[in-house]
Amino acid sequence: VTIATDDYYAKGALVTLHSARLHLQPSSASSDVDTVLMVPKAAGLSRVWRKRFRALGVTVVEVPEVSPSKAIEAAMERDRQQLAESGVLEVLQPVPYGGAFAKIHAWDPKLFGQYDKVLLLDGDVLAKRDLRGLLELEPLAASKDLNDAFNYGVLVLRPSSSIHAELLRLLSKGTEAELARYSTRKATEAGLCDQTLVAGYLAAHHGPVHFFEDLRKASRKQPKKWLLSTEYNLVVSYRASDRCDDPKERSRVDAARIVHFANNWINFEALASDREAPGRVDSPRCYKNAFRYWHDLYHHGLALAEGKTAEPPPPTYMSSQLEDDGLASPEEVKEVFLDFRRARAEASAPGRTQSERSEE
Repeated sequence: VTIATDDYYAKGALVTLHSARLHLQPSSASSDVDTVLMVPKAAGLSRVWRKRFRALGVTVVEVPEVSPSKAIEAAMERDRQQLAESGVLEVLQPVPYGGAFAKIHAWDPKLFGQYDKVLLLDGDVLAKRDLRGLLELEPLAASKDLNDAFNYGVLVLRPSSSIHAELLRLLSKGTEAELARYSTRKATEAGLCDQTLVAGYLAAHHGPVHFFEDLRKASRKQPKKWLLSTEYNLVVSYRASDRCDDPKERSRVDAARIVHFANNWINFEALASDREAPGRVDSPRCYKNAFRYWHDLYHHGLALAEGKTAEPPPPTYMSSQLEDDGLASPEEVKEVFLDFRRARAEASAPGRTQSERSEE
């Protein structure tokens, strides 16, 4: 299950669901695992994209919007101001969070009560190896996070009316006191979002959280010292650029079952168009084969959805080579993000009607 709020994020959701389905059913085309796209009711997802998802066998369900409380909204705006003052707002968070709050509807038994387990995925994750081990984990299962109680990007959960109601109340009516209680971030740490509160609340009231294992043997000997998961949720935004100098980092990327491009690490528009598109300005090129695999899966899914050709074989992830790739240059990335901003501005131009946007 994932979520998309408009046609831009639909591109990421397509790769998320398509890659997950391929790697949950590696030996057959059976349909024992359903894929679902949640779309907030006021979202700008066009009819064209809805049709594409349905052609891929994805169930598209409309869910109510979840508007953050005044306290949460004010805290998030302060967070954006802090990022702006640091000069990184357009890199880390070019558009404000909001629509993703509706992810909590994955707990709604009216929508998902027929399932014993739900694998909730962010729209910026890429599955690249067999994921069936995730379905064997007992909910609530997630990976550790550097700032929050756990990372909300890959989560194994069990639908529950009580948890759904509690989270809905927390996000829509949460107070400053609840922000202080459930946020594990320091006052100087930016990045407050729905993950901060949802993870903090669930860890406090519906634990224990079963953390995904780290791939490193040394870590598995001392589970309490795990910092992050490198198997089912390798979060790229937490990997310092200098790690690319270490061949072991490339091996970890190759071995990861899920790569998570958090914090706007890739531009969906750019990477959909150009297989060699760079990531953020500080994006290590040792992840370029994950970028390429994302591009290939996007076009494979699109070809299947549009039925333009006979069913093509799924693409293959190519292991990283050990040549020195360096970093994407600022010049390469600048144009990518300028294009992104122009596209967003054009999409929201006052002169364009909703029906015009929906026809795209």
